[in-house]
Amino acid sequence: MRSKFKWIFTLLVAFTMQFSFAQEKTVTGVVSDKAGPLPGANVVVKGTTRSAQADFDGKFSINAKVGEVLVVSFTGYNNANITVGAANNYNVTLSDGIKLDEVVVEGYRNTTKGTTVVAQTTVTAKTIENRPNASFIQTLQGQVAGLNITSGSGQPGSKPTVIIRGVGTLTASTDPLYVIDGIPTNGDNFRSINPSDIESATVLKDAAATAIYGNRGTNGVIIIKTKRGGTSDGKTKFRYTSNTGYTQLQNSKYSFADARELLTLERAYGVGRGNLNPATGAPFTDAEIAAYSINTDWVDYFFRTAKSTEQQFSVETSGKKLNSYTSVSYLDQEGILLSTGLKRFTFRNNLSGKSDDDKFSYSTTIGLGFTKNNEATNLGTGAINRNYVLGATLSAPYISPSEYTGSQEVLDLYNSDGTLLYTPLFLMDKLATYTNNTDEFRLQTAAEVSYELFKNVTARSRTSVELLETRFTQSEHPISFNALLFLNPGQEFGGFEDINNRRDFRFNQLWQLDYKKTFAEKHTINAVANAEYYFSQRNTNNVRQRGLNPATFVPGTGAGYLADINAHDFYGPQASAFKVKRSLISYFGVLDYDFDGRYGVVGTMRYDGTSRFLDGFNWGTFWSVAGRWNINKESFMKNNDLFQVLKLRVSYGSTGNERPAPGDEWQGLIPNPAIDTYSIPSALGANYNGQPYLGFSLGSNNLQWETTTQFDIGLDFEMFKNRLRGTFDYYNRNSTDIFRTRRVPPYTGDNFVLGNTEIDAVNRGYELTLAYDVVRNDNFKFTVRGNVNYNKAFVKDLPDGDEDQGLQFLSNYGLTYEWYAIPYAGVNPVNGNLLFQAADGTLTETPSIDTDRVRTGKSDLPVYQGAFGFDLDYKGFFANTNFTFAQKVWRYDYDLQGLYDPTSLGQFVVSDALLNAWTPTNTNTNVPSLNATNLGNQDDSDRFLKDASYVRLRYLQVGYKVPKKFLDKTFMTGLSFYVQGENLYTWTKWEGFDAESDRSADQAQYPTPKIYTFGVDIKF
Repeated sequence: MRSKFKWIFTLLVAFTMQFSFAQEKTVTGVVSDKAGPLPGANVVVKGTTRSAQADFDGKFSINAKVGEVLVVSFTGYNNANITVGAANNYNVTLSDGIKLDEVVVEGYRNTTKGTTVVAQTTVTAKTIENRPNASFIQTLQGQVAGLNITSGSGQPGSKPTVIIRGVGTLTASTDPLYVIDGIPTNGDNFRSINPSDIESATVLKDAAATAIYGNRGTNGVIIIKTKRGGTSDGKTKFRYTSNTGYTQLQNSKYSFADARELLTLERAYGVGRGNLNPATGAPFTDAEIAAYSINTDWVDYFFRTAKSTEQQFSVETSGKKLNSYTSVSYLDQEGILLSTGLKRFTFRNNLSGKSDDDKFSYSTTIGLGFTKNNEATNLGTGAINRNYVLGATLSAPYISPSEYTGSQEVLDLYNSDGTLLYTPLFLMDKLATYTNNTDEFRLQTAAEVSYELFKNVTARSRTSVELLETRFTQSEHPISFNALLFLNPGQEFGGFEDINNRRDFRFNQLWQLDYKKTFAEKHTINAVANAEYYFSQRNTNNVRQRGLNPATFVPGTGAGYLADINAHDFYGPQASAFKVKRSLISYFGVLDYDFDGRYGVVGTMRYDGTSRFLDGFNWGTFWSVAGRWNINKESFMKNNDLFQVLKLRVSYGSTGNERPAPGDEWQGLIPNPAIDTYSIPSALGANYNGQPYLGFSLGSNNLQWETTTQFDIGLDFEMFKNRLRGTFDYYNRNSTDIFRTRRVPPYTGDNFVLGNTEIDAVNRGYELTLAYDVVRNDNFKFTVRGNVNYNKAFVKDLPDGDEDQGLQFLSNYGLTYEWYAIPYAGVNPVNGNLLFQAADGTLTETPSIDTDRVRTGKSDLPVYQGAFGFDLDYKGFFANTNFTFAQKVWRYDYDLQGLYDPTSLGQFVVSDALLNAWTPTNTNTNVPSLNATNLGNQDDSDRFLKDASYVRLRYLQVGYKVPKKFLDKTFMTGLSFYVQGENLYTWTKWEGFDAESDRSADQAQYPTPKIYTFGVDIKF
């Protein structure tokens, strides 16, 4: 009987244990490190989709069964595995390191750092937030190997050029695809998004990562994820940050002649005020030059020390069933160039929730942004009456701002002088009489729902909408120098006002079915099937009013508009409008197999259809195959203390590029190069040989996307107890079917047509990213880090062999757009003319453009680029730096050429180096004679082709985080202060204001500024 009772009791205990293991319960706890709680730490039930996120106090709450394992992770720390037992509360302390179960965003699905097969880099909020950049893209500079970001303008909020792993085309768009919370968009309007709302930005680089985006993935993909609330029960958390600072122009190495030097040069050249003193009617004497007191610094006049301020406030509510993140922000940033600046207001609300049984999940996203932007116009042009930068860099210093007394008076000076000497006064008048403003409203909203249909099977739907409303206004007052200058005979009033309205609409719908199951404990399959529809449309309405009444005109109101009259056609409105649409429909899937965490194979296929091309050419298939080997998990590595992580990745696949022209996604649609187009002349009564006619443009009916195949092999490693962390990749990108205009017979009705060609654009390179913890203990952490990318860009299979394109050259296996110029050899000591090297090696003053140009082996695309810096944290004090560099990049400096041009004398300032110009008594010089007879030959030479390589102190931040023990009796849970600077110093041979540029040549452009900021960050 006793034996039978024991057997029954044992069976009952086993049954009870089995029942308890099968029941879910709520498990809570706190995640922290040695310094305190870790807000945002991830808690995942291993082998399931159940997850939670720690709140600001590090608290989490999650449903789990007894016996299941909780994987607790946080960026920069080693994972902790907690087996759920009888207890309901677990406090977890994480140690420093890098976790393999860190979530990796791959766009349509998430993986972990240990199981991902793709080449990707994630930049977290710690790097992005509180930086003094109106566009968050600029904060990614130097953060990712292979990501080349160049700021082409210092205009607040301007769009930088972003290139991932080299330029894979010759004429088409090089922009990557941007996806914000599942909403596909472009980088034109990031100025209306608050960077501090961004949780992370993940850069996808290889085919394994981008093939799932099909014909939009060739140029890489950047996934932006905004912040959300925590998923554990906790208090509502508030955060307030404030930044204030100033910006200023970077220094140049140009040596401008001052007023006395310029008068001396003009007298020697026999032109300008130096040759004709307005007071005496004779050339200036030495004594008069020495006594001349006006010496205006026009760079200092048109550029200023600008102010900026930013205020941000956010609220985060946490809950295992419902949570939210809400923020508002305001930015006011002046530009360093007069009249420019940006004001921005943003609002964001992200809501997430799930049902009590965790089967149904939902989330919504609402982002609002409103900006007022004043932009400089005519940058990079020779419009001396409109480009303020020309006024800064070309104006004669002996002209005084006091000489400006009004628009009519400036016109009188111009008419009496007959030269461009009064350029600064032209531009001073524009500052007083010209208005320019762009109002931009941006709405981004998305809703996502998912439901666990069956065990291991989840259905998901995501609907995304983006609306962008832009209103651009500019006006030129009727009483202004420019308006008066361009009056037609018989026209009483000039001036104009433009009002341009634009609406961009984007809609994206995704349907997804996700299956994930583990078999026999070691085999895991994840299959994801997707269907997606994308639609975008742009509408524009443009109106120009010609003729304004100076007595009643008020910009932007319609007041003062003059009506058209019978006597002439100088007044009245001109209007235009257009609408363009674009759509994509796609079917795609991912199959992921994992064996025991050691081996993994992932296959991706996408079938894309586009409205851009004609039937028969508008569907394409893109794919990738990738594998990994987690070597550190092999049995032969168990006793190895050197490597904590060692993973080999290999991938190969194809992507597409359907955008044949740079710019926004609608470029190249009007007219559509795939179809023959006919146009009616806009001029009434236009005719050819007395007959009315239609314009004709020949289309390429078989036009389709460029296709890029890419091979990648990479190694991820962590060594010395995670102190040394790194990634190495080799890639080979080969783009085929390159978009290019080609000549066609004239009998077709056209001379050129855009089509796909047999040209290949190739990028081969290496990427290396390293980080090393030099010191790592409870009170002191010092980490050095860096990344470098080597990229060789070339073309092959040119149909007509080598192509001469003026100063640039294309050849099979040669550099993409290699500089092709006559070698400049200095100054002829006999007569002061310019010398050049002929093809036979001899020196000549009269080189031949046909025979003497040579391939220089130089290009405006950098060969090496990267960054390095350190992070320091000592007892609350912290410092971070980032140095960026680009090497073997060459660009033409046309600003410098202008300063060395003696024909500018009498109108503009020149370099004081011209004081050392050749003369019969000064023959040992590198400056040609002011009267050199062959100056024009330098235009085809490399005289002003300059090394634009640089190393720049991109970012420096120093601050103090107040210890929590000092805040215990206050309302605050966190408090930190910091000062930071951007673009602080640049080491370069480039002489201009900014070595960094996205152009092959620079002239009168808006340089990026130095930025200094002080900030405070309060949490409560």
